[in-house]
Amino acid sequence: MSRQGLLFLSFMPLVLGQLADLRFNKTLDTEGIVVLLWNFNKTTEEITFALQVRTTGWIGFGLSPSGGMTGADIVIGGASPSSNQSTYFADYHGVGEVTPVQDAVQDYKLEFLSENEGLTTMRFSRKFRTCDPFDVDVTANTQRIIAAYGTSDTIGYHRANQRFMASVQLLSEAPVSGPDPEPSFTYDIKMSNFSVPSDATTYGCAFIPLPQLPEKNHIYKFDSIIQDGNKDLIHHILVYGCPNSTNVTIAPGICNNNPNFFYCSEVIAGWAVGGKAFTFPSNAGIPLGKDVTPTYVRLEIHYNNKMLLSGLMDSSGIRLYYTPVLREHDAGSLTTGIIPHAFSFIPPGAESFNLYSICKTKIFNQMTGEEIPDMQVFANLLHTHLTGTAVQVVQYRNGVQVGFLGRDMSYDFSLQETRYLPETIPIKMGDEMQIVCTYNTLGRSNVTFGGLSTTEEMCLAFLYYYPRNTIAQCLSVPDYSPVSTFLGFDITRNRNALNLLPWTPYNIAMLQQATKETVQYNVVAHSNGTHMEDYGFVHNISDPPATSCNGSESTSRAPYPPTPSKAPSGSTFTFPNDTGHSSFTGHLHFTIFLLSIFSVIVTCLDS
Repeated sequence: MSRQGLLFLSFMPLVLGQLADLRFNKTLDTEGIVVLLWNFNKTTEEITFALQVRTTGWIGFGLSPSGGMTGADIVIGGASPSSNQSTYFADYHGVGEVTPVQDAVQDYKLEFLSENEGLTTMRFSRKFRTCDPFDVDVTANTQRIIAAYGTSDTIGYHRANQRFMASVQLLSEAPVSGPDPEPSFTYDIKMSNFSVPSDATTYGCAFIPLPQLPEKNHIYKFDSIIQDGNKDLIHHILVYGCPNSTNVTIAPGICNNNPNFFYCSEVIAGWAVGGKAFTFPSNAGIPLGKDVTPTYVRLEIHYNNKMLLSGLMDSSGIRLYYTPVLREHDAGSLTTGIIPHAFSFIPPGAESFNLYSICKTKIFNQMTGEEIPDMQVFANLLHTHLTGTAVQVVQYRNGVQVGFLGRDMSYDFSLQETRYLPETIPIKMGDEMQIVCTYNTLGRSNVTFGGLSTTEEMCLAFLYYYPRNTIAQCLSVPDYSPVSTFLGFDITRNRNALNLLPWTPYNIAMLQQATKETVQYNVVAHSNGTHMEDYGFVHNISDPPATSCNGSESTSRAPYPPTPSKAPSGSTFTFPNDTGHSSFTGHLHFTIFLLSIFSVIVTCLDS
């Protein structure tokens, strides 16, 4: 909560008693005028909110499918200025940029409403799913919340400066934060007056030593350090562990200008737009100190200089919190997803288009030379760029889907945070993971290519787990030779020709089918810089069980974009029947090419 929000609460001891059980909060404006608090009970499937606004007029809160008024599920309330301060409260729905319409069925329950010393506080609750077609389900996905207020008790459409929108995960699995362990220390890994070029996209890198401690410690938390004034410049920050053989004497510079930066591949900590501090579970931490590798890290910062400004300097980075009070397990992270490169692409005009990646763990033991115990995954960080709308990490065992290691069907680029899973999930050696990213390019006229900049795209998932092993990355890239055959030209050599094609709904559907069915080349990287390769294919995905609403499917369940299994009728061209996917040997030339560039493109990993 903001400092201002805390001050507002301190004015009202009675209100504090009404809000003491609400453990999550978010300030929706820069001045602390609007504060939202909430808590939830998964057993009863109920969520409770409290909205506080510095006003004596009406206040409103809503759950919105897109962040606007249309389709939003809204409550409005307030206290009339009469001597007995009578209150009003009702459930509404948005129909556009006009005053909302009151629902026929009132699904929100008012628990408390007061106006005191210019502060209006409204506490209310509802079921996660109400079965009302005008209500929005509360889910584990990223959700858009809206709020507004008036200066009087006459409900009407708000002024532009009296409305607010934010993305938030309402059903957060974050544990209740306790005090930091004692003793504890901090260590900053940051740039030192890095000169940011006037280019739109720059990846800055620096080698930085880790603290040399006389005994083993555990990193139990990390947070970002963003230099004042540079908030809009920093897109992501990653800290990679380096093999001890790495030449770490290289001066800070642009990452892809020096291959020495590319050998560090194990992510230790990461932050991206919208993220906040992350605390490890009480039984795990990242090892640090005596007899622990790595001893150096590579700091990587993605600078998104949209205005092409010159003369910018930056000293941002990551702050590590560590303690000699050891936890039960060493924690690690595994990077999965698509190797970012210029060959993957998304056609323009696609409402919902999927890119796929696989990770096969069957060669992990061979890579490390030892039996790897089950990897207990407890958190994830999902990542795409601006056109991403959903990310899923699906787990398979013996070819059968067993669950999800991450799933956000309403992904928001502006809220990229490391999130706890509802429960720790084991990855057994031999399991496969499938990372699926969904994109919407309806607003684009040209093909969107994979790449580094925010206007290009990525598909990555970082999985935090224990006990730590030495596998750093498990990435894949699809074989685009069938697509090239169908298009009549090699897209890896002439990608700009893709913008000359007529991207009709049929063509997009055909490309989607080919993208899903082609062979995937899987590259597994050890933290010492070595790698091995495998190959495989994409599995079908089964959605979680549909929410039942009085015997029927929920009306506001997040849609899953379908992948066509059959091309529409009236075709204008056809993919070849035999793409040769069954022969891995026939594609070794592609794998050799992939491995030759792997040491370069691995640094593109972006969160």
